[in-house]
Amino acid sequence: MSSFKPAWWLSNPHLQTLYPSLLRKTQSLPRVRERLRLRDGDWLYLDWRLPAQWIESDLPLVIVIHGLTGCSGSQYVLGQQRALDERGWASVAMNCRGATGEPNDTVRAYHAGAFDDVADVVSAVAARYPQKKLAIVGFSLGGAITLNYLARESLPANLKAAVAVSVPLDLGACSDRLDQGFSRVYRRHLLTKLQQTWRRKSLHLEKSGQAQIARYIRQRLERGPYKSFRVFDNELIAGLHGFRDGDDYYARCSPLQVLPDITIPTLLLQAEDDPFLAPVCFPKPHQGSAKLTIEITPKGGHVGFVEQGVSVREPGYYLERRIPQFLLQTLCV
Repeated sequence: MSSFKPAWWLSNPHLQTLYPSLLRKTQSLPRVRERLRLRDGDWLYLDWRLPAQWIESDLPLVIVIHGLTGCSGSQYVLGQQRALDERGWASVAMNCRGATGEPNDTVRAYHAGAFDDVADVVSAVAARYPQKKLAIVGFSLGGAITLNYLARESLPANLKAAVAVSVPLDLGACSDRLDQGFSRVYRRHLLTKLQQTWRRKSLHLEKSGQAQIARYIRQRLERGPYKSFRVFDNELIAGLHGFRDGDDYYARCSPLQVLPDITIPTLLLQAEDDPFLAPVCFPKPHQGSAKLTIEITPKGGHVGFVEQGVSVREPGYYLERRIPQFLLQTLCV
Protein backbone atom coordinates (compact mmCIF):
# COMPACT_ATOMS: atom_id res chain seq x y z
CA MET A 1 0.00 0.00 0.00
CA SER A 2 1.19 3.51 -0.75
CA SER A 3 -0.14 6.96 0.03
CA PHE A 4 1.35 8.45 -3.13
CA LYS A 5 -1.08 10.21 -5.45
CA PRO A 6 0.35 11.97 -8.50
CA ALA A 7 -0.39 15.62 -9.12
CA TRP A 8 -3.42 15.70 -11.40
CA TRP A 9 -1.54 17.55 -14.14
CA LEU A 10 1.33 15.02 -14.03
CA SER A 11 -0.47 11.68 -14.21
CA ASN A 12 1.44 10.61 -17.33
CA PRO A 13 4.59 8.54 -16.58
CA HIS A 14 6.75 10.63 -18.89
CA LEU A 15 5.60 13.88 -17.31
CA GLN A 16 6.36 12.37 -13.90
CA THR A 17 9.83 11.41 -15.15
CA LEU A 18 10.72 14.59 -17.03
CA TYR A 19 9.18 17.34 -14.91
CA PRO A 20 11.55 17.03 -11.91
CA SER A 21 14.70 16.81 -14.04
CA LEU A 22 13.83 19.48 -16.61
CA LEU A 23 11.62 22.01 -14.82
CA ARG A 24 12.37 21.73 -11.12
CA LYS A 25 14.77 24.30 -9.68
CA THR A 26 15.91 23.14 -6.27
CA GLN A 27 17.27 25.84 -4.03
CA SER A 28 21.01 25.49 -3.67
CA LEU A 29 22.35 23.81 -0.56
CA PRO A 30 25.79 24.73 0.81
CA ARG A 31 27.93 21.59 0.82
CA VAL A 32 31.57 20.74 1.41
CA ARG A 33 33.32 18.62 -1.21
CA GLU A 34 35.83 15.92 -0.27
CA ARG A 35 37.99 13.82 -2.57
CA LEU A 36 37.95 10.30 -1.14
CA ARG A 37 40.70 7.81 -1.97
CA LEU A 38 39.42 4.31 -2.82
CA ARG A 39 41.01 0.96 -2.08
CA ASP A 40 42.48 0.61 -5.59
CA GLY A 41 44.10 4.05 -5.48
CA ASP A 42 41.41 5.77 -7.54
CA TRP A 43 39.11 8.43 -6.12
CA LEU A 44 35.63 9.93 -6.10
CA TYR A 45 33.97 13.05 -4.69
CA LEU A 46 31.71 13.28 -1.66
CA ASP A 47 29.49 16.32 -1.06
CA TRP A 48 28.75 16.80 2.63
CA ARG A 49 25.91 18.65 4.31
CA LEU A 50 26.34 18.77 8.09
CA PRO A 51 23.73 21.01 9.76
CA ALA A 52 24.69 23.19 12.69
CA GLN A 53 24.52 21.36 16.01
CA TRP A 54 24.17 17.98 14.26
CA ILE A 55 27.40 16.58 15.66
CA GLU A 56 26.13 17.15 19.21
CA SER A 57 22.77 15.51 18.52
CA ASP A 58 21.67 11.89 18.21
CA LEU A 59 20.33 12.46 14.68
CA PRO A 60 21.49 10.15 11.86
CA LEU A 61 23.59 10.62 8.73
CA VAL A 62 22.34 9.54 5.30
CA ILE A 63 24.50 8.58 2.30
CA VAL A 64 22.78 9.45 -1.01
CA ILE A 65 23.75 7.76 -4.31
CA HIS A 66 22.68 9.06 -7.72
CA GLY A 67 21.61 7.12 -10.80
CA LEU A 68 23.14 6.55 -14.24
CA THR A 69 24.64 9.78 -15.71
CA GLY A 70 23.56 11.62 -12.56
CA CYS A 71 25.68 13.26 -9.86
CA SER A 72 25.33 15.13 -6.59
CA GLY A 73 23.90 18.04 -8.59
CA SER A 74 20.90 16.02 -9.79
CA GLN A 75 17.63 17.52 -8.62
CA TYR A 76 16.53 14.37 -6.79
CA VAL A 77 19.81 14.28 -4.84
CA LEU A 78 19.69 17.97 -3.92
CA GLY A 79 16.02 17.69 -3.02
CA GLN A 80 16.63 14.71 -0.77
CA GLN A 81 19.58 16.35 0.97
CA ARG A 82 17.51 19.48 1.53
CA ALA A 83 14.61 17.45 2.95
CA LEU A 84 17.02 15.75 5.37
CA ASP A 85 18.62 19.06 6.25
CA GLU A 86 15.25 20.53 7.20
CA ARG A 87 14.99 17.79 9.83
CA GLY A 88 18.44 18.52 11.15
CA TRP A 89 19.89 15.30 9.68
CA ALA A 90 23.31 15.16 8.08
CA SER A 91 23.85 13.78 4.59
CA VAL A 92 26.63 13.09 2.14
CA ALA A 93 26.11 12.66 -1.60
CA MET A 94 28.38 10.10 -3.22
CA ASN A 95 29.51 10.96 -6.74
CA CYS A 96 30.38 7.68 -8.45
CA ARG A 97 33.67 7.51 -10.35
CA GLY A 98 33.76 10.10 -13.11
CA ALA A 99 30.19 11.28 -12.44
CA THR A 100 31.07 14.96 -11.98
CA GLY A 101 32.53 15.31 -15.47
CA GLU A 102 36.12 15.04 -14.25
CA PRO A 103 37.53 11.67 -15.39
CA ASN A 104 38.80 9.37 -12.68
CA ASP A 105 42.31 7.96 -12.93
CA THR A 106 41.61 4.30 -13.73
CA VAL A 107 39.65 2.62 -16.49
CA ARG A 108 36.96 1.60 -13.99
CA ALA A 109 33.55 3.24 -14.21
CA TYR A 110 30.51 2.70 -12.05
CA HIS A 111 27.98 -0.01 -12.85
CA ALA A 112 25.41 -2.10 -10.98
CA GLY A 113 28.10 -4.35 -9.52
CA ALA A 114 30.40 -1.56 -8.30
CA PHE A 115 29.34 -2.06 -4.69
CA ASP A 116 32.94 -2.12 -3.47
CA ASP A 117 33.04 1.64 -3.99
CA VAL A 118 29.95 2.00 -1.81
CA ALA A 119 31.66 -0.21 0.75
CA ASP A 120 34.67 2.14 0.77
CA VAL A 121 32.43 5.18 1.23
CA VAL A 122 30.32 3.62 3.98
CA SER A 123 33.42 2.36 5.79
CA ALA A 124 34.99 5.82 5.68
CA VAL A 125 31.81 7.49 6.96
CA ALA A 126 31.24 4.85 9.64
CA ALA A 127 34.82 5.19 10.89
CA ARG A 128 34.55 8.96 11.00
CA TYR A 129 31.22 8.95 12.87
CA PRO A 130 31.12 5.64 14.76
CA GLN A 131 28.47 6.84 17.21
CA LYS A 132 26.03 7.98 14.53
CA LYS A 133 23.34 5.85 12.96
CA LEU A 134 23.82 5.61 9.19
CA ALA A 135 21.47 4.98 6.27
CA ILE A 136 21.86 4.72 2.49
CA VAL A 137 19.46 6.05 -0.15
CA GLY A 138 20.11 4.94 -3.74
CA PHE A 139 18.26 6.05 -6.86
CA SER A 140 17.89 4.00 -10.07
CA LEU A 141 21.31 2.47 -10.86
CA GLY A 142 22.47 3.84 -7.52
CA GLY A 143 19.67 1.80 -5.98
CA ALA A 144 20.92 -1.32 -7.76
CA ILE A 145 24.43 -0.72 -6.43
CA THR A 146 22.97 -0.14 -2.97
CA LEU A 147 21.02 -3.42 -2.94
CA ASN A 148 24.05 -5.37 -4.15
CA TYR A 149 26.17 -3.76 -1.44
CA LEU A 150 23.65 -4.58 1.29
CA ALA A 151 23.48 -8.25 0.26
CA ARG A 152 27.09 -8.93 -0.68
CA GLU A 153 29.31 -6.94 1.72
CA SER A 154 29.91 -7.00 5.46
CA LEU A 155 28.05 -4.01 6.88
CA PRO A 156 29.30 -1.75 9.67
CA ALA A 157 27.35 -2.05 12.91
CA ASN A 158 26.02 1.52 12.72
CA LEU A 159 24.48 1.12 9.25
CA LYS A 160 20.85 0.67 10.24
CA ALA A 161 18.60 1.27 7.21
CA ALA A 162 18.44 1.76 3.45
CA VAL A 163 16.11 2.93 0.68
CA ALA A 164 16.28 2.03 -3.02
CA VAL A 165 14.09 3.88 -5.55
CA SER A 166 13.21 3.10 -9.18
CA VAL A 167 15.67 0.22 -9.33
CA PRO A 168 16.39 -1.85 -12.49
CA LEU A 169 16.25 -5.14 -10.62
CA ASP A 170 16.82 -7.16 -13.79
CA LEU A 171 19.40 -5.37 -15.93
CA GLY A 172 18.81 -7.35 -19.11
CA ALA A 173 15.02 -6.97 -19.01
CA CYS A 174 15.35 -3.24 -18.35
CA SER A 175 17.80 -2.87 -21.24
CA ASP A 176 15.14 -4.41 -23.49
CA ARG A 177 12.45 -2.18 -21.96
CA LEU A 178 14.42 0.88 -23.03
CA ASP A 179 14.24 -0.34 -26.63
CA GLN A 180 10.46 0.08 -26.66
CA GLY A 181 8.26 3.05 -27.53
CA PHE A 182 8.98 6.46 -26.01
CA SER A 183 11.53 4.83 -23.67
CA ARG A 184 13.93 4.95 -26.61
CA VAL A 185 14.18 8.72 -26.01
CA TYR A 186 15.63 8.06 -22.55
CA ARG A 187 17.91 5.38 -23.98
CA ARG A 188 19.30 7.76 -26.59
CA HIS A 189 19.88 10.50 -24.01
CA LEU A 190 21.67 8.18 -21.58
CA LEU A 191 23.83 6.49 -24.19
CA THR A 192 24.84 9.83 -25.71
CA LYS A 193 25.99 11.09 -22.31
CA LEU A 194 27.77 7.83 -21.51
CA GLN A 195 29.68 7.83 -24.79
CA GLN A 196 30.75 11.44 -24.18
CA THR A 197 31.98 10.41 -20.72
CA TRP A 198 34.01 7.53 -22.15
CA ARG A 199 35.58 9.78 -24.79
CA ARG A 200 36.75 12.16 -22.05
CA LYS A 201 38.03 9.20 -20.08
CA SER A 202 40.05 7.87 -23.03
CA LEU A 203 41.74 11.26 -23.48
CA HIS A 204 42.53 11.45 -19.77
CA LEU A 205 43.95 7.93 -19.71
CA GLU A 206 46.13 8.65 -22.73
CA LYS A 207 47.51 11.81 -21.12
CA SER A 208 48.27 9.89 -17.94
CA GLY A 209 50.34 7.29 -19.79
CA GLN A 210 47.73 4.59 -20.28
CA ALA A 211 47.77 4.72 -24.09
CA GLN A 212 46.95 1.05 -24.71
CA ILE A 213 43.69 1.04 -22.74
CA ALA A 214 42.80 4.47 -24.13
CA ARG A 215 43.16 3.07 -27.66
CA TYR A 216 41.01 0.06 -26.70
CA ILE A 217 38.22 2.38 -25.52
CA ARG A 218 38.39 4.52 -28.67
CA GLN A 219 38.19 1.42 -30.86
CA ARG A 220 35.03 0.36 -29.04
CA LEU A 221 33.52 3.84 -29.31
CA GLU A 222 34.23 3.90 -33.05
CA ARG A 223 31.77 1.01 -33.40
CA GLY A 224 29.03 3.35 -32.22
CA PRO A 225 27.07 5.46 -31.82
CA TYR A 226 25.41 2.78 -29.72
CA LYS A 227 21.65 2.43 -29.96
CA SER A 228 21.19 -0.36 -27.44
CA PHE A 229 22.29 -0.84 -23.85
CA ARG A 230 22.85 -4.51 -24.59
CA VAL A 231 25.45 -3.64 -27.20
CA PHE A 232 27.00 -0.84 -25.12
CA ASP A 233 27.29 -2.99 -22.00
CA ASN A 234 28.70 -5.87 -24.04
CA GLU A 235 31.29 -3.68 -25.77
CA LEU A 236 32.44 -1.40 -22.94
CA ILE A 237 31.14 -2.26 -19.48
CA ALA A 238 31.67 -6.04 -19.60
CA GLY A 239 35.15 -6.24 -21.09
CA LEU A 240 36.57 -3.40 -19.00
CA HIS A 241 35.17 -4.64 -15.69
CA GLY A 242 35.95 -8.34 -15.60
CA PHE A 243 32.77 -9.80 -17.10
CA ARG A 244 32.74 -12.36 -19.88
CA ASP A 245 30.16 -10.35 -21.86
CA GLY A 246 27.07 -8.23 -21.35
CA ASP A 247 24.90 -11.19 -20.43
CA ASP A 248 27.41 -12.23 -17.79
CA TYR A 249 27.32 -8.71 -16.35
CA TYR A 250 23.52 -8.77 -16.24
CA ALA A 251 23.42 -12.22 -14.66
CA ARG A 252 25.94 -11.43 -11.93
CA CYS A 253 24.86 -7.89 -11.08
CA SER A 254 21.05 -7.82 -11.35
CA PRO A 255 19.91 -7.13 -7.77
CA LEU A 256 16.64 -9.08 -8.02
CA GLN A 257 18.52 -12.24 -7.04
CA VAL A 258 19.92 -10.73 -3.81
CA LEU A 259 16.68 -9.39 -2.32
CA PRO A 260 16.38 -12.42 0.02
CA ASP A 261 19.81 -11.58 1.45
CA ILE A 262 18.99 -8.07 2.71
CA THR A 263 19.73 -7.99 6.45
CA ILE A 264 18.83 -4.44 7.54
CA PRO A 265 15.46 -2.62 7.22
CA THR A 266 15.23 -1.52 3.60
CA LEU A 267 12.50 0.18 1.58
CA LEU A 268 12.22 -0.66 -2.13
CA LEU A 269 10.01 1.92 -3.86
CA GLN A 270 8.95 1.33 -7.48
CA ALA A 271 6.30 2.78 -9.81
CA GLU A 272 4.42 0.40 -12.10
CA ASP A 273 4.38 2.96 -14.93
CA ASP A 274 8.15 3.54 -14.79
CA PRO A 275 9.31 3.73 -18.44
CA PHE A 276 12.71 2.31 -17.46
CA LEU A 277 11.52 -0.83 -15.69
CA ALA A 278 10.38 -4.23 -16.96
CA PRO A 279 7.52 -6.14 -15.24
CA VAL A 280 10.01 -8.35 -13.39
CA CYS A 281 11.09 -5.26 -11.42
CA PHE A 282 7.94 -5.36 -9.26
CA PRO A 283 8.63 -8.24 -6.90
CA LYS A 284 6.21 -9.92 -4.55
CA PRO A 285 6.87 -9.83 -0.79
CA HIS A 286 8.03 -13.47 -0.74
CA GLN A 287 10.85 -12.57 -3.15
CA GLY A 288 12.60 -10.48 -0.52
CA SER A 289 13.83 -10.96 3.00
CA ALA A 290 11.78 -10.16 6.09
CA LYS A 291 13.77 -6.91 6.36
CA LEU A 292 12.64 -5.66 2.94
CA THR A 293 9.58 -3.41 2.61
CA ILE A 294 8.31 -3.36 -0.99
CA GLU A 295 6.18 -0.36 -1.95
CA ILE A 296 4.82 -0.34 -5.49
CA THR A 297 2.76 2.60 -6.69
CA PRO A 298 0.55 2.54 -9.82
CA LYS A 299 2.05 5.83 -11.02
CA GLY A 300 5.18 7.85 -10.41
CA GLY A 301 7.42 7.45 -13.46
CA HIS A 302 11.16 7.06 -13.02
CA VAL A 303 12.50 8.83 -9.91
CA GLY A 304 9.50 11.13 -10.25
CA PHE A 305 6.75 10.67 -7.67
CA VAL A 306 5.55 14.26 -8.04
CA GLU A 307 2.46 14.87 -5.92
CA GLN A 308 0.00 17.66 -5.25
CA GLY A 309 1.61 20.69 -3.61
CA VAL A 310 0.61 24.24 -2.84
CA SER A 311 0.09 25.05 -6.53
CA VAL A 312 0.83 23.87 -10.07
CA ARG A 313 4.11 25.80 -9.89
CA GLU A 314 4.98 24.32 -6.52
CA PRO A 315 4.14 20.61 -6.51
CA GLY A 316 5.17 18.23 -3.77
CA TYR A 317 7.80 15.51 -3.99
CA TYR A 318 6.74 12.24 -2.39
CA LEU A 319 10.30 10.91 -2.15
CA GLU A 320 11.27 13.81 0.07
CA ARG A 321 8.37 12.98 2.37
CA ARG A 322 8.35 9.18 2.24
CA ILE A 323 12.08 8.47 2.54
CA PRO A 324 12.63 10.55 5.70
CA GLN A 325 9.41 9.04 7.10
CA PHE A 326 10.71 5.49 6.59
CA LEU A 327 14.11 6.35 8.01
CA LEU A 328 12.54 8.12 10.97
CA GLN A 329 10.51 5.02 11.80
CA THR A 330 13.59 2.84 11.48
CA LEU A 331 16.38 4.95 12.94
CA CYS A 332 14.81 7.22 15.52
CA VAL A 333 13.34 4.64 17.87
